[in-house]
Amino acid sequence: MRERTLFFSAIVGIVLIGAGFAVATQANLMPPEASTRAVAVDQLFRILLGISTVIFLLVEGALVFAVIRFRRQAGDDRPGPAVHGNTSLEILWTLIPAAIVVVIGLYSFQVLAAIEVPGLGPRVIEVVGRQFSWQFRYPETDLATTELHLPVGQPVVFQISSEDVIHSFWVPAFRAKLDATPGQISELVMTPIEIGRFPIRCAELCGAGHAVMTSEVVVESPEDFAAWLAEQQAMANDPAQIFLTMGCGACHTLASAGTTATIGPPLDEMAAVAATRLPGLTAQDYVVQSILAPDDFIAPGFPPGLMPKTFSQRLTPDQIERLAAFLLDQP
Repeated sequence: MRERTLFFSAIVGIVLIGAGFAVATQANLMPPEASTRAVAVDQLFRILLGISTVIFLLVEGALVFAVIRFRRQAGDDRPGPAVHGNTSLEILWTLIPAAIVVVIGLYSFQVLAAIEVPGLGPRVIEVVGRQFSWQFRYPETDLATTELHLPVGQPVVFQISSEDVIHSFWVPAFRAKLDATPGQISELVMTPIEIGRFPIRCAELCGAGHAVMTSEVVVESPEDFAAWLAEQQAMANDPAQIFLTMGCGACHTLASAGTTATIGPPLDEMAAVAATRLPGLTAQDYVVQSILAPDDFIAPGFPPGLMPKTFSQRLTPDQIERLAAFLLDQP
């Protein structure tokens, strides 16, 4: 009888370990791995998933077995037998889970420590969240964009902050997510390893336009990245580029800029209405004032307080004038 029990236990153990290994190696629940950070995090996830599968099957299997094997038989109204504790069994089922938790904790700490170490010669990129767009600044070139570009294979240190409320910078393919907090800079490190386009999301409810606070990260070859930087620098004073870089397209519809957001009023017919909004102001002056002090006039049907009031610090007077003229020059 003892030999049969040991044989049966061995078979069950082999099946459970095999099931855990199969789930850990075959289950594909995550997006593509596009960074070194993602590789390490996914390996940890697969190990945890395999261990969890073994524990789940063991516990649920024992529960089902007990329900079937020790169920009350029809017509048997006798009280159940008294069962006393088993000290050895209690020690065993306390020590085994404790050991599993300690091992998982140590391994998780090693992974966390490894992914937070920047590689050699990292590129610094400033990530700024604002309602309701992301801005990416490249300090070495004094360039800012709303679409993130990275050269493949080069380590990156993201310096993440916010200009208004708490946002959360999340790139699922990088397994990277960190809060953007007003008045605080948080760092996130990783190295992109796959060329392609990957979505960026805000993972913190930040207001009416939270759902449209999206962007993309474009990972490209070093040569293509250098060409893109040169092109963006040449376009730095283009008013359409200023409109997009400042995140205006996250709230406003403007056909010539390719934006269709509806959080703020549409801007395609600005030339037709600007001169009638505030008495005594020309169309150009009205648009400039709307950029600098957006709550002075609220378009009908839209609430106050949505548009940032920091453009006087983020734009030069010349850029503001260019942007106003651009908005008034729409067909």
